[in-house]
Parts: sequence; structure tokens; C-alpha cells
Amino acid sequence: MFRLYITIIGLAAALLTMLPLQASAQGRGQGFRPCPYTAYLCPVKAVCKPFDESGKVVQVLTESLGEGMYPGMAIIMDTKTQGQVHVSLGPVWYLERQEFALTPGDEVRVKGMCEKAKDGKLQAIAYELTKADYVLHLRDSQGRPNWEAWRKR
Repeated sequence: MFRLYITIIGLAAALLTMLPLQASAQGRGQGFRPCPYTAYLCPVKAVCKPFDESGKVVQVLTESLGEGMYPGMAIIMDTKTQGQVHVSLGPVWYLERQEFALTPGDEVRVKGMCEKAKDGKLQAIAYELTKADYVLHLRDSQGRPNWEAWRKR
């Protein structure tokens, strides 16, 4: 009887020590990026410049920036001063929830940060997109996306 009692206590203790391991393995649901999120940093100094242009949407497309990342939405916009510019907006799932639709031919204004790609074309990351009277805020002034689950303040 004493042996059975010791065995039951031993099994209960073993189960209790395993519970915290299972709970910590589940994570916090932060998505694909490590926390805390760091602001967008230009990979090459003095190349990234502020971008504030108006123009017409030529094409709306989806893109994947890396393996394991959610597909993102981008536009090709035709500007009067810069020509055609590729503008990355954000994840498709986030933009679908904003009840904001973009179609070719729409007049938009984009504020953000840009750099020249290796092929010489201008690429921009949008912080704010304006269509008619609707303003869609995508990132804060430091480049942190609004769709991140947790932000360091």
C-alpha cells in the first residue's frame, strides 16, 4: 500500500513539472517577427529618402518579401516627377480588414520612405496612403507597422 502511495505521488510530481514546459512552448502569437520590433532601418546610409508623391495607380499586385512571411500588397503608381514607382503597402490580410479598395486608375497620394533598387527603379514603403478623402495610416513615423501585435514604446 505504501509503495502504491509513493508511486502515485511520484507520477503526480512528474506531471506537474511537465505542465510549465508545454505552456511555454505555445508562444504568445506574435506572428513571424521577433519581438520587440525594431523600426525600419535603411540598409545603406544616405540612400533612403522621404517620399511624398501623388499619382495614378497602374497595377495592384501581391508580393512575398521573404519565406514564412504573409503575402503583401503593393501598387505600381505613375507619378509626374518620378515616373513609375513600386510602393509596398502591407500584408493583404491587414488591408482587407480596412475596407479600403484600390483599383487601377485611382488617384492616390503616398507618403513614406523610398530608395533606388539595383535596376535603378524607385521603390517606396508607404506610411500613409490617401485616396480622395480617405487616409489609410499604415506605419507610424518611425516605420513601425500598425499591424504588429506588440510595439515597443
